[in-house]
Amino acid sequence: MMKPENVPGLIMAALVLVVLAFAGSGTVADPDLWGHVRFGQDILAAHAVPRVDTYSFTSDRPWINHEWLAELLMASAYGVAGSAGLVALKWLLAMTTFVVLWRALRHAGVFQPSAVGLLLMAILCAYGLMMTVRPQLFSMILYTILLALLNAAGRGRSRLLLWMPVLFAFWANLHGGWIVGLGVLGLWSACAVLARTISWPWAAGGTLLGLLGTLATPYGPELWSFLWETVGLGRADIAEWQPITRDFYLLIPWVATASMIVVAWRRRGRAALPVLIPAVAVGALAFRVVRLEGFFALTNVILLAPCFAALGPERLPLSRRPTRADMAVVGAMCLVGLVATGVAVKTRVGCVTLTGPDQKTSLAPEAEATTFLQSNPIEGRLLIYFDYGELAIWHLAPKLRVSYDGRRETVYSEVVQKAHQRFYSKTPDASYARALKADYIWLPHRLPVISLLQHDGWVEIFRGSKSVVLAREPGPYTQPAPWIGRRCFPGP
Repeated sequence: MMKPENVPGLIMAALVLVVLAFAGSGTVADPDLWGHVRFGQDILAAHAVPRVDTYSFTSDRPWINHEWLAELLMASAYGVAGSAGLVALKWLLAMTTFVVLWRALRHAGVFQPSAVGLLLMAILCAYGLMMTVRPQLFSMILYTILLALLNAAGRGRSRLLLWMPVLFAFWANLHGGWIVGLGVLGLWSACAVLARTISWPWAAGGTLLGLLGTLATPYGPELWSFLWETVGLGRADIAEWQPITRDFYLLIPWVATASMIVVAWRRRGRAALPVLIPAVAVGALAFRVVRLEGFFALTNVILLAPCFAALGPERLPLSRRPTRADMAVVGAMCLVGLVATGVAVKTRVGCVTLTGPDQKTSLAPEAEATTFLQSNPIEGRLLIYFDYGELAIWHLAPKLRVSYDGRRETVYSEVVQKAHQRFYSKTPDASYARALKADYIWLPHRLPVISLLQHDGWVEIFRGSKSVVLAREPGPYTQPAPWIGRRCFPGP
């Protein structure tokens, strides 16, 4: 039978489960999801990682697929249970992440009530990482494991740094976020040596072993040179790479996370510098790049955990000893809350929905254009909008090859990328379609280039609620019936 003093713990556990359920239950299809699963299927079929792209007619560089292992796992999950398999994979990664986080907090000496508060903050601030099924989910869990290992090493368990080559070997094959992890490892190691938390051989050895682990990919040192050439902060055409100042609501979790640095400084002062400096560095990057905001929260919650040790009560106090009736009521309320949460999220679990939180991120309307292109004898070269590229690869390859898609620098040179960005811009050059010898064009009808293309002789053969398809000549094209199916990945 449950002890009375455990009643507050039960309430906090129920609260965490409810928040986590709502935060992780909804799963939206990112524009790259179709490509991730398709490329993973190709790897499974060929038993090899392809180096030459066959889906695009403008790709002009060897394919460095640094997310191949994540795509293989995503394709495997989809092969087992379809869209529900992808959601299950996301849940497995998210739940494992927060279990590791919880254990790291408790091992650092953070009392249960404070640990619950920090865990809830991490869940809410990492919400953006859990909205989609993407390779960055693997970075989320591996980054959490890295921070937990660094915390343990700072408490005298330096031998845990010997796991760095294994950690980074997996990470380098799953997602490019290992660059942030390696930077944090190096900065933490330098600060820990200066603070005499660990000896310099362990610090230098752990960092070097982590770096060497990133060579364990199909590309070896070629991956380093590729990332050196391509990784940067200047990606004006991608919303996730913009500063958080572009949206006031993005500032709220950043400020809440940054406040932890202030609290840690007030509690520990200069003694906290070995962990504060890496946290400040990640915070500065997160201020510049929206997609790092969740990693900033994980950094502060785990890396600063020793600064919150023994903060607050060891457990929530009770004003009086609860009676059996009190415990029955609390148990019933927790059960009702969990059941209500389960009912509320039931319709969202098992479906990677094509409808985002707003019309700008929704890909459901593109099902109309996809069905149109599928149901007509359309073949050749498709000049396409960036976000539609991998959707088209899934549904229309090999009869149609795309001009551009979300792989960007992994298969396209900077020349090709900039040419497409100009084509999508407010001052486009419609002659680019002729230069590419495109047979068809699929673009959002809000782009200024549409009218210029029509003036240049291109004919509109389909118009949906968001996009338009153009051809060189008119023809007897069949218009699709409205899509009435459930709006789940992969679509019609």
